[in-house]
Amino acid sequence: MDSYELEKQIEPHLREGDLDHCTKQVRDALLRLPNSPFHIATELDFTNDPAIVAQHFDTFLTRERARFDIRAVYTETNGFSINPDCWYFDLFAYDVYAGLEDVYWLAEWNSSDTQGMALTGMEPLQSVYDSNSFRNEEYSETIDLASLFVVVRFQALISRSAPLMEQLKCPLLATSHDYDLIFEYRPDPQT
Repeated sequence: MDSYELEKQIEPHLREGDLDHCTKQVRDALLRLPNSPFHIATELDFTNDPAIVAQHFDTFLTRERARFDIRAVYTETNGFSINPDCWYFDLFAYDVYAGLEDVYWLAEWNSSDTQGMALTGMEPLQSVYDSNSFRNEEYSETIDLASLFVVVRFQALISRSAPLMEQLKCPLLATSHDYDLIFEYRPDPQT
């Protein structure tokens, strides 16, 4: 199964917040392919402390809330497959929330520039992306699935961090650069 088909298959589970299911499906699909250097992805996860990630978001939200009424927050990783030296995520805030059906509105954020936060824990996989293996056509399907695995693991990190965010009062969307597979977290309206 190619990564695009797998994205469509796991998307309903992602919308339900079942990131464990998504992770398992992508891991299993990757493990069904012939062994490659990219299979190390299945042994890795992001190790950033969710409390520190939450604090990074809270600092951003406090600063931006002083400028405008935030209706949505979006985070994405950098284009990690072509930037293996440093994997990080950026934050964006919006004065509107236009849903997940047509996500072109995400290109028009209202927040000021932010300093991205480095992602840790997947450095062995970053080294593989930085090697000749990344340019080996034989691994193209494996690279696509390993990359999808990175996206889902990032979304899981955001899912673990979001409940710790004290300043989050609106939907939070998370994915990776150039991916349409978007995880949405909605905070409890009672908090």
